[in-house]
Amino acid sequence: MAFSKLEKALALAVGLDIAAPGTSRKAATAAVKLLSSGTARATPVVTRGITGLAAANPAVTGIGLGLGALQTGPGQALLDAAAVRGAADRIAAQQAYDEAIFRTQTQTLPQIEAGLAIPLVKKGLKRKATKYGKAIKAGMSAAKASKFGGKPGNLTNVKATFSTVSKVASAINKGKKVAKTGIRGTIGRAVRKVLK
Repeated sequence: MAFSKLEKALALAVGLDIAAPGTSRKAATAAVKLLSSGTARATPVVTRGITGLAAANPAVTGIGLGLGALQTGPGQALLDAAAVRGAADRIAAQQAYDEAIFRTQTQTLPQIEAGLAIPLVKKGLKRKATKYGKAIKAGMSAAKASKFGGKPGNLTNVKATFSTVSKVASAINKGKKVAKTGIRGTIGRAVRKVLK
């Protein structure tokens, strides 16, 4: 016969888990009688029932034994020692956290302030033009002055012209051959003067 919800709740309040498989009504009744009477004598049926309950619920059994051990004098001393150690650990953790925050604020703020005092770009200083950059500039000037890509002195498509100048300058820089006539030839002659 199955246990009712009330019986399961009462057994759980007493400390028995009768919902575990293998628990019979007879074993549960005997265990409750043993717990309520407080006597240590037990019949073989009760012993088997309690052993079966302990085997079916080892975690609950361990918790029950542990709670019983903590109610003794040495158990209370152990709890007090754990409370003192926990408080000391919390204080040490808080101090470490506060020290880390203090270090972060005191070390980074002066560095940030020092960085802000230095101007990012010094006035009057210009970047030195590279040889390749000078070659690109000479190639663009030659393309603008030529009859290719629009009227002399005016480029119709600046992006396309810059792309062509860049490709020609790169090829000459790598030692490759470029066309001798047309816009590539004009750009090539101007670029070679700078790169060689």
